[in-house]
Amino acid sequence: MPRGFSIATVRRDSPAHRAGVKAGDRLLKINDSYFYDLLDYYYLCADDQLSLSIINRSGARVRRRIKKDYDENLGLEFSTPTIGPLRRCQNNCIFCFIDQQPAHLRSSLYQKDDDYRLSFFHGNYISLTNVVGGELKRIVRRGISPLYISIHATDPAVRRTMMGNRAAGNIINQLAVLAKAGITMHGQVVICPGYNDGAVLQKTITDLSQFYPYLKTVALVPVGLTRYRKGLTTLKPLTPNAAHNIVETCSQRQKRYTDNYGTPFVYLADELYLLADLPLPPHHHYGDYEQIENGVGLVRLFLNDLSMWKQHSIPVMKGVKTISLVTSVAAAPFLQLFLWELEKITDLTSNLYPLTNHFWGGNVDVVGLLTGSDLMQGLAGKTLGEILFIPAVILKEGSELFLDGYSLSEVSAALNVQIIPVDSLLEIRKYLEEELN
Repeated sequence: MPRGFSIATVRRDSPAHRAGVKAGDRLLKINDSYFYDLLDYYYLCADDQLSLSIINRSGARVRRRIKKDYDENLGLEFSTPTIGPLRRCQNNCIFCFIDQQPAHLRSSLYQKDDDYRLSFFHGNYISLTNVVGGELKRIVRRGISPLYISIHATDPAVRRTMMGNRAAGNIINQLAVLAKAGITMHGQVVICPGYNDGAVLQKTITDLSQFYPYLKTVALVPVGLTRYRKGLTTLKPLTPNAAHNIVETCSQRQKRYTDNYGTPFVYLADELYLLADLPLPPHHHYGDYEQIENGVGLVRLFLNDLSMWKQHSIPVMKGVKTISLVTSVAAAPFLQLFLWELEKITDLTSNLYPLTNHFWGGNVDVVGLLTGSDLMQGLAGKTLGEILFIPAVILKEGSELFLDGYSLSEVSAALNVQIIPVDSLLEIRKYLEEELN
């Protein structure tokens, strides 16, 4: 096997680029030290002068000397996100979303990583079932913090069953080791009715609260079930009544934790409030929105955006224009509030199209999981106008690809409309004021 780690790209005008490092080179040593993975790489690169031992594309060993700011990124990207081998998931979770996908999607969508390094660098949730004693010690020794941990249940038997792994029952001891070392953690519980709800859920929350403030937040998320579950464990979706009970019970806990800790500690995904038809908590409830990737507080952020929109003057259009917006069925009532604001703009016609998630089916009604085919199917023949605004979250990060493999340009051509992905309502305002005038 070739020595060193293959460099996939070198960012233009970066320290490595200026030193003559090229894509296709292999990085062997940093300051004469071998490195194992991304953690070692960043640790060794934290200096203002570096000497890189490189095996170039011709196979010759060369040395590149670099001067940079102490914490400046070298500008290198490697062939694998962890540099060294990726730690794969060893679980067989009954609720795994990857197992509920159809065939013929992008190969990356079927990859099951469970790597604590990606948890640290990118916020990926990990189970810790593949973290043996030596790796746990390494996390502690290097102070790898924060970590994002999929917990689901603290009862050893329940967690083993849910995760299909005999090694899953040790989570309390693992959390205790990390908390004792001062590692900051965020937890996730996917609620599967009949497995980890009811008394099991309440015990899980109680058990986890002992690790505060090191376990800083815990998110409760209802299980997502697609129509592609043939041959998988039979699971039931959360009912509105069950969601109502969870919200009511957890609201009492949140008040108690806020009184004792100054924070609600346990946070509920927006889906639970919407399913239960209960009001969302206020802005201050969410703190720093640290569980946003679990859908905790997304609707509240939208409402915050709407409040900011109302503080601005009404945009003025030059000429009659028509625009359209898409959202999920569950989020449609909130987008309707924004549509009423758009209707105040003279000479602007606005359309809102709530789309059913036909691609995934099941109980999936999350705007972030809308696909290109959902847009093409749901908007065919509709009046869309000059621009169709879509939430940027439905595209793969850093790309123009939908989850089902369609590209933004393909969907735009099929619908014969310019599609603009946006992260906020104020981005829509910018297009109305600058691009459409």
